[in-house]
Amino acid sequence: MTNSKKWHTCPETGRKVTKFEHKWGIHAKHLAEQEIITPDAIHMRVRNFGTPFQRKPHPSVCEIMYGKTLYELAREIGIHPTALDQRIRLRGTAYYSSQFQHIQGKKIQGKLDWEDTRKAQKPQGWLHENHPWHRMWRVIMIKYVLEGMTVEQAIEKMLSQEAPVYEKP
Repeated sequence: MTNSKKWHTCPETGRKVTKFEHKWGIHAKHLAEQEIITPDAIHMRVRNFGTPFQRKPHPSVCEIMYGKTLYELAREIGIHPTALDQRIRLRGTAYYSSQFQHIQGKKIQGKLDWEDTRKAQKPQGWLHENHPWHRMWRVIMIKYVLEGMTVEQAIEKMLSQEAPVYEKP
């Protein structure tokens, strides 16, 4: 009986590495531990997006507008992510404030603190730090928008591999 896994030899260490690790430079299990997900989810990313370092098909509105995820921005402002999402949808900005006296940043007794939930602990960004576009995707998108494209057209062009790909620093 033969082993179904394809093994490669790492030139630096001389040890056997899987096909996934040989191609992407990290074992799926180790990447899954970093991301707090299962290795199957990592393999689904490769199947869906062509790379294990892209978490979502498109950046969120929050990432496009502010360069931060909804959870990062909610921590910065000091409100619940659901309230922040509603504020962006209804008012058009995360920094809107009314004359009403809010209880921002104060914990209501008996309520679960959203910052301690598993979902808030996981990395939420559109791209993983190891993705070649991680540092430059907003700059590329803004360039396309200034050239007259819509945000959707700019994202579509980036995902179709027509955009310039920058090497890792």
